[in-house]
Amino acid sequence: MLKIIKRISRALALIVVYIMCAYGYLNAKGFVFKDGIPVLSNPAHAKAEFSEKVSGDIQLSSSQMRVEGKENAPLTMYAFSSMACSHCGDFHNYVLPKIRRDFIEKGKLKYVFIHFPIDAVSMRAAKLSYCLPPEKYEEFITTLYKKKDWFYSGKKEVLNKYAKEYGMSEEAIKKCDDDKKLTSDILLTFDSALKTFEIEGTPTFIIEGKDGKEIIRGSRNYDDLNNYLNKRLSGEMK
Repeated sequence: MLKIIKRISRALALIVVYIMCAYGYLNAKGFVFKDGIPVLSNPAHAKAEFSEKVSGDIQLSSSQMRVEGKENAPLTMYAFSSMACSHCGDFHNYVLPKIRRDFIEKGKLKYVFIHFPIDAVSMRAAKLSYCLPPEKYEEFITTLYKKKDWFYSGKKEVLNKYAKEYGMSEEAIKKCDDDKKLTSDILLTFDSALKTFEIEGTPTFIIEGKDGKEIIRGSRNYDDLNNYLNKRLSGEMK
């Protein structure tokens, strides 16, 4: 009987490990979970339009406000991203540098990265990024998108290692972890985006100009975004 119990325990342990690994893998591939069911978080490709008109305010606290670009830029891009999402990492590492070169640095676009954490690990990464000095924020995020060991391991020590590389002490990390106001701010932004814009996955972009707001759901290549932004800018500058 004891041997049977041990075998059952081992089998259950393997099932739990499998579920945890599958959950992490699906999150990283751009899935979110709805009622326990994995749903691809990039539904935009099933839609006919590249973008849709939306209305409503984007709720961001001062602690979350990280802006690249000139204040008077005619367009603002809000990028809702999860640190656990590989599609978001691809955009950040490969598409954003071209947008930065052709639009942000030329004063045509402001860019605001907004954390949209879809699990506890990416929530913690989001909090640590906000606790860093603003000048280290973007570099920290870039590093985490390139180095995924912190996510797949799920161990706090691995993520802490990266935070320390950017100057955070153990005391600062603990203070950040315990910051309930920051947690509340991130969750309020998350909840507001869900209700106002029906954001259900990452990445999602909202482009705002004088002609209003448009939403782009899912990852996009640079050429398509370049064409879209130029069309919006031509309308803005008439």
